[in-house]
Amino acid sequence: MKKSHENWNDYLTESTDYPEELYQATDRLELRIRKEKRKKRLLFSSIPTTAAALLFVILMNTSVVFARTMADIPILSKISELVMYNESLKSAVENRNIQYVNLKAENGDLELKLPYVIADSKNLVLFLEMPENLELSGDEVYVVNIDYLRDLSNDNFISDGFFSNSGSYITGQNPLMQVNIEFVEEDLHRYSIQEGLPQNFELSLSLQKYKRGTDPEEGLLSVDAFKFELSLDPFKEPVIYPLNEEVVIEGQKILFKEMVSYPVRSEIIFEYPEANDSDINLRLSLLEDGGMTSLSGYAQIQRHHDGAARQTIHIRSDYFNPPKSKSISIDSYTIKPKNENSLYQIDLEKKTMSPEIDGIKLADISHEDGLLVFTFNATEQYPYSLISFFLGDGQFIDIVKEARRSDYTYLYYIEDKEYETLEIIQSIGPEYILEEPILIPIPVGN
Repeated sequence: MKKSHENWNDYLTESTDYPEELYQATDRLELRIRKEKRKKRLLFSSIPTTAAALLFVILMNTSVVFARTMADIPILSKISELVMYNESLKSAVENRNIQYVNLKAENGDLELKLPYVIADSKNLVLFLEMPENLELSGDEVYVVNIDYLRDLSNDNFISDGFFSNSGSYITGQNPLMQVNIEFVEEDLHRYSIQEGLPQNFELSLSLQKYKRGTDPEEGLLSVDAFKFELSLDPFKEPVIYPLNEEVVIEGQKILFKEMVSYPVRSEIIFEYPEANDSDINLRLSLLEDGGMTSLSGYAQIQRHHDGAARQTIHIRSDYFNPPKSKSISIDSYTIKPKNENSLYQIDLEKKTMSPEIDGIKLADISHEDGLLVFTFNATEQYPYSLISFFLGDGQFIDIVKEARRSDYTYLYYIEDKEYETLEIIQSIGPEYILEEPILIPIPVGN
């Protein structure tokens, strides 16, 4: 990030390099100012052309209304790239990864703008400017939903091979919304594999209005669809930073191998060697300049590589205000001997499990609204998913919902069907919190 006096010097330098059309525009502006008779405007009548040009740049960077207007004037459209819509974009003009696309889409009298994107081969970040005339009452909210992408090179539709994440828009909120799209390149349950982001594609999204505090299916009030066609710059290659940090917990080794840094996110890759005699899983946080953020479970992708179990943590970049320091914090872990990966038979009529699991007891099986509810009592603390369900042929059964009544009572809901055989496996071991977190320093990245 440049210091303020360096930015000011840049602006002074740039003021001498603007196109002739800009100087003509500022000359005309100066003439108009001279003609104003009111005392307030006469104050500016002596401003020279160069100073007026500099004033123009300052207005572009401080006034949203002024900048939006200038963005629509062809002569000044390039300069309008300097506009900052909110605090998070104040460094956008200096960010080498941001792309200015300046797209608009209409649906009736609604106009949705897409001024900026950040993209790489695996991720896409949209900065959407919400329509000025959205009608919202105090108990209503708009949510951005990504419907699909259509690869313009082969006309293939991408509708389920990605995660998308966006905030919600309510009355009085800043009009610029950020939407993150992350493509699935691993074999994850319920998601198809997508090779990555096309360079040229059609994006279809919708603004969905909901009544707050209601069920999503019942509370949907309206859907307004929009489409954009994007042609992105060639994607930058990721930067690979070796880590080579080994951690040992209860005799089990974990090797933090490397960080792969993309413009949008970084991937921390670590492995559990095959020589480990227990399955260990880590609960992690991200430490940035002293601030702690939990790393959610979905970001950890399990896979096997060269005889080792490998995990990848996805960390989104701070695009405009990168921290001075970063560390991965190991806060807690679960551990289970590998020889305990046995299948356990469930008798639905007798409500029993055989053989028994050490420290976990099947307390009850009940029926509730078309679901089978399994209640387990444990003697130690476990994360939610300590149990996985299977049919007799090894087919995985989806868990519809999980709940916890107390620290040691766990409930699992699956579809209520006529199961000939039903088996479970203990997914993980008990969770233990470290007295002192283990910190793994990592580079700041792109």
